[in-house]
Amino acid sequence: MKTSVAVLGATGVVGQKAIALLEQINEFEVAEVAASDRRIGEKFGDVVDWREPLSPVPERLRATLLSESKNLQSNVVISCLPQDQAKMIEPILAEQGKLVFSNASAFRMDPHVPLLVPEINLDHLDLVDKQSTRGKIITNPNCSVVGVTLALAPLISLGNLKHVSVVTLQSFSGAGYPGMSAFDMHGNTIPHIPEESEKIIEETRKILGASKKPLDLEMAVHVHRVPVMYGHTASLHLHFDKSISLEDVRSQYAAWNKKHGSLFVVHEELGRPQVLKDLTLHDDMRAHIGHIGHGTSDHIVSLVVLSHNLVRGAAGAAIANMRAYFKKKF
Repeated sequence: MKTSVAVLGATGVVGQKAIALLEQINEFEVAEVAASDRRIGEKFGDVVDWREPLSPVPERLRATLLSESKNLQSNVVISCLPQDQAKMIEPILAEQGKLVFSNASAFRMDPHVPLLVPEINLDHLDLVDKQSTRGKIITNPNCSVVGVTLALAPLISLGNLKHVSVVTLQSFSGAGYPGMSAFDMHGNTIPHIPEESEKIIEETRKILGASKKPLDLEMAVHVHRVPVMYGHTASLHLHFDKSISLEDVRSQYAAWNKKHGSLFVVHEELGRPQVLKDLTLHDDMRAHIGHIGHGTSDHIVSLVVLSHNLVRGAAGAAIANMRAYFKKKF
């Protein structure tokens, strides 16, 4: 029997992606959809401006009436709400006994809320035991943080990681729809996204650290919005306290692939990974790694990571957390 799931923020780009991805999964079924309060009771098919390339609007959801976010029948919720709404609504749902898997940033840094990338810090799920509510809130990271932490996690065991430099090139779909003006984005790069650098630093430390203590890691981060539809790229420079073999770097990614399945695609060709050549799947949960090399010394490892911001970085991440929770807790 499938578990019923409610999707909040169902008409947005992340909500649409969540619905399309859930339609591919046997154990879960979208039973309820919710959007803004002014749309309560309207048909989902009449309200949604469906732009999800993975699949059309599921026929069975076209006539589904939009629910009130605070009055759901389903006990499992995927929250694709904006931060301010999530901060208000998600605790109410947790008080009601709902399991809330949130893409919002509202509770990511709460010490009792897991900020989860299952392949990296599954043990952090135990933090939910400290939440006083009958239900629980589990969050996924910022869309850029997923790629950054996936790239870093296998390499931490190679030596004492002293400093990481991060430069991101983030697609405009990360700003949601309708997003940024074409006058701002066309042929342009914007070297600022509000609060993004801070999120990358704080969330990376929390994910890579112990459940009760963030990783003590020096970081420098610059973020950029670029005129690309999908895909967030990050250029990383890792400073270790000793020489690091590039073969050991590649071996670590191979070992994690053996443990977790097709988690990484390691590209050896120059000029890869690229959005147009490598993010061709609209349900791609992999991290694409390329340009593995050294800096001015072999203590410095450089690489590029590309991931799909709406899949691995948002809707797919929330769903992965949901599946991990059910596997671990039930």
